[in-house]
Amino acid sequence: MSTKLPCNLLLGIQNVALKVSEQEESCVRKAANLVNRLVKYYEKETNSSDPSKIMALVALDLAMCGFKFETETISLNNNVQSENEQLLALVDEFQL
Repeated sequence: MSTKLPCNLLLGIQNVALKVSEQEESCVRKAANLVNRLVKYYEKETNSSDPSKIMALVALDLAMCGFKFETETISLNNNVQSENEQLLALVDEFQL
């Protein structure tokens, strides 16, 4: 059974207390750091400090990154599969 570690984070202006596994802790902290960097970026870009607006932009940005990553991963997997099929066809062609 994995033990949960307390993980206190500041996201924008909100303190968040979580309990995470040891394996997740580093990832959670890196994600919180990314969120905070995006908060600062959007505060500067929009010249606004409205937490609702800023966090909405951060959420949209991260969701878009997820969709782009998924699309690129699917495309890459399709390309690899196509190339593998071509190589297998060549192997079949040259088998004795």
